Amino acid sequence: MNLDELKEKIKAAGVIGAGGAGFPTHMKLAPDIDTVVVNAAECEPLLYTDFTIMQQYMDKVAAGAEAVCQALGAGRVVIGMKEHTAAKLMLEDGAKVGRLSSVKLMPDVYPMGDEIVLIYQTLGRVVPPGQLPSSVGVVVINVETAYNVNNSVSGIPVTEKWITVGGDIPSPAVFRVPVNCNVKDVFKAAGITVPEGHVVLDGGPAMGNIINPDAAVVTKKTKSLLILPDNIPAVIAKLIPASRMIIRTPSACCQCFHCTEICPRYLLGYPLEPHKTLRAAGIEMTEHPEDLRTASLCSGCGVCTLMACCQGVSPSVIMAEVKKNLRAKKIGYRASESTVPNIERDNRLVPVDSFKKHIGVDKFDRAAPYKGKLKVKQSIYKLMLSQHAGKPSVPVVKAGDGVSPGQMVARADSGISAALHTPVGGRVSAVTGSHIEITVSEVG
Repeated sequence: MNLDELKEKIKAAGVIGAGGAGFPTHMKLAPDIDTVVVNAAECEPLLYTDFTIMQQYMDKVAAGAEAVCQALGAGRVVIGMKEHTAAKLMLEDGAKVGRLSSVKLMPDVYPMGDEIVLIYQTLGRVVPPGQLPSSVGVVVINVETAYNVNNSVSGIPVTEKWITVGGDIPSPAVFRVPVNCNVKDVFKAAGITVPEGHVVLDGGPAMGNIINPDAAVVTKKTKSLLILPDNIPAVIAKLIPASRMIIRTPSACCQCFHCTEICPRYLLGYPLEPHKTLRAAGIEMTEHPEDLRTASLCSGCGVCTLMACCQGVSPSVIMAEVKKNLRAKKIGYRASESTVPNIERDNRLVPVDSFKKHIGVDKFDRAAPYKGKLKVKQSIYKLMLSQHAGKPSVPVVKAGDGVSPGQMVARADSGISAALHTPVGGRVSAVTGSHIEITVSEVG
């Protein structure tokens, strides 16, 4: 299958990055790629989603990545996974898991799933600051994305999501659920009640967001739903308003430099120094944002906040606010040459076990067995038009139309966008600027 044909199939199936920003996958496939890297790092603690997919369908993961590799004319597929994951899957460094796919083992450190870190760890290449992986001949796809690409070749659209439901609950598990099902109905079907004094995160304990389980839905980007106490460090850092943190940072930050010393991208030689950003943010964020443009290189991993700061400051929160301001003004940092990793890098990596203890989630990290497809019972689905990077999907149905499971209900817009398919059959009861509402014909 040539590149144009594969891109069209991926686009038609609504495949997006399943483990991060949700960038439409067909837009990532560009010429001059020599290596496809599958991100199997399962970056954050408590997540078993990608592990489960590989455990159940490694052949489909490899086949999806190899379809991309062949269409691009690339030479190889490298599946980067942590050592403990490979041990559970009984795989070794260099093991062949497909005709073109081989395994590269990585240390059990956080955040190994950052694609810039992943590319260096698997291939020894440093993506120039501000550039895309394609600048060093690489495209990165997530495990679930590769699985979905394989399905797209057979004309199967994305209508299901693999998620870990875990945290402070009796029995963590991995399920397959319909895209855009209600979080509250997932919990009901799984027999889970959110205890008092707990929050629900969409995503991992470090980078996930606190959501309202009574209103939120599972999107194409959701990797996990974690129920965690609101008094552990990982959650406390998320509860402090950014506005308050910006006000207190200039007086609280002691410029100890530790946030910079263990920043994963600084350790790759990036000109990213969070302690300097904190020093300048209060004054220059609106007056001289160009002086803060290196903040655009931040991955948002949260190591600086959760492992480094001794003054109760949240550097990652400040960095996120600066990045938001830079995006609004279309300012960013970009270099043309690769950087040289810090000679102390290997000594400053953050072991996952230490990270889990430091952020207060170690006691909740238990194996999450695969429980198959969860029978979520709900009568109305709200299919969100913006659950990917770029422009919203464009509805191709109207109120009153009947729809079948797997039918495309919104196409990809021009430029960066993705198609949307209904996971259920029924009737379109509303089409708005934000979602398509489907009334289910047969609940459960």
